[in-house]
Amino acid sequence: MNLDQHLQNLTRQKIPSDLERILDMPRQGPQDGQEAADYWNTALGLGGASLRPEQALALSVIEKRLGGFFMYGVGFGKTLIALLAGTAAGACSPVVLVPPALVKQMEQEAVKWSEFFKFRTPAVVSYGLLSTRRGLLEDLKPDLIIADEAHNLKDKKSVKTRRFLRYFNQNPRCGFVALSGTMTSKSLLDYAHLLELALRERAPIPFNRYELERWAACVDPDGEPNQSDLNRLSYLVQWAHPSKLTPTNKETIRSAYRTRLTTTPGVLATVRSSCDASLIMQHHRPGHTQAIKDALKNLREKWEKPDGEPIADASQASATFKSLCTGFYYRWDWGENGPDLEWLEAKRHLNRLIGKVLRYSPREGRDSPALVIDWSRNGGGTQELREAVRLWDEIGKRPGPKNVAVWLCQEKLKYVLQYAYNSSDPVLLWYSSNALGSSLARLGVDVRGAGSLPPSGGLAACSIAVHGAGRNLQMYRKCLVIEPPASGSIWEQLLGRTHRSGQQADAVEWDFMDYAGSVAKAKTHAEYVEQTTGTRQKLNYATILTTGQ
Repeated sequence: MNLDQHLQNLTRQKIPSDLERILDMPRQGPQDGQEAADYWNTALGLGGASLRPEQALALSVIEKRLGGFFMYGVGFGKTLIALLAGTAAGACSPVVLVPPALVKQMEQEAVKWSEFFKFRTPAVVSYGLLSTRRGLLEDLKPDLIIADEAHNLKDKKSVKTRRFLRYFNQNPRCGFVALSGTMTSKSLLDYAHLLELALRERAPIPFNRYELERWAACVDPDGEPNQSDLNRLSYLVQWAHPSKLTPTNKETIRSAYRTRLTTTPGVLATVRSSCDASLIMQHHRPGHTQAIKDALKNLREKWEKPDGEPIADASQASATFKSLCTGFYYRWDWGENGPDLEWLEAKRHLNRLIGKVLRYSPREGRDSPALVIDWSRNGGGTQELREAVRLWDEIGKRPGPKNVAVWLCQEKLKYVLQYAYNSSDPVLLWYSSNALGSSLARLGVDVRGAGSLPPSGGLAACSIAVHGAGRNLQMYRKCLVIEPPASGSIWEQLLGRTHRSGQQADAVEWDFMDYAGSVAKAKTHAEYVEQTTGTRQKLNYATILTTGQ
């Protein structure tokens, strides 16, 4: 053994074993998407339609690995990948998970695409049903699960994600495909468990929880790495930039991590936009009336709502600030008899005890609030919990308060309508709160909320929660977001409703009304996503104008 080899071996001995595994994994080079498309169009095609290169590459990964991790942006055909994945993998009982609002759409897409491709129709299950129906996956017995909009599973503490992970623990041979253009918004921990399920031992992340959290400290925007963390990941930086001396800091670690992630076999990411149209955003900030100014001052100085109700925490203060900027606030309406303090205390006490069970000892049969209550009624849990459930069974029958919106002024609504009626193009309005949607409906706007189909043209208002993902609304080129989200992942989905493949306009406009810096915060999320995953984010390449009124 020569001196160079000896020194290299000594250096390698200092690298943690999990990191050494990650550095030793092969790099995936550029792939011929057209060759893959020719293969799959011949194997599955019935004529009349063709797969895109990105779709075909995903199917090739699934065929080889019985899984895959695909960070595909809006407009790259994730729906068709989800439908064909089971056939590509040779699965007998594939299941596709989708958001509740997209179940019917996915079933309709399956019928449509069956005319052009041969595939085994998968069972379509909503994430919501996964939360409410115990033993659902165990009854279906899938051998391949495809999670469309997989970011819905990012919270490992949620009921749906715990049941999802439990199924894989009990059925380790089941394959998994993750599909999303927004796998993360602000942390590696958002998707680490999904990446590990999709690639198993080939996942380019530590399997040790402590090590994973130290990686997140180095990569995440809010992470605070110590010098030991930086020293550990200097090996990853050297691996990514072997020919030059590169300093180790959060920026170079993010770049190195992106290289390791996107060159890992089984991982695919889109690095271009699916739409050639320009994306223009303009900030509108109409002034407040005196009533709103006074309410905001009172909120800031006294932490009170306009009716004198105290604000409980910073989260409630932020929500109240945003609603007041639109012109309203929420309050509880107890009716003529006033607040029922016994009802309030019983509910708060029970919720606190249920939260402790879900946080510290969730198990099958007690992994949702309703199941914890049933478990307690059957003798489970502590004496304190059983007593709280018994008390709530009595007191909870009383009528509780209604959460009602109180409008201080409607000047912002007038501004929105004037904006829409003065536009030469049909405008699609976007809202978050039911109070705003109801008020727009009373003013004659076609409002599409829960349980409604998406609009097909003309002035309309859509709920961000219901129609902000998975819908093709390319017939619109002009939108106004009245209550903008502060999440980069929500914005990426939202902008993709009109800025997508098939858009005929040269430019797509997305205006927004923002008083809380929500778009600026979302943009920092988008920058993080692009720096760590390589997936292009629309907020990063949009032209954002700040000169609106």
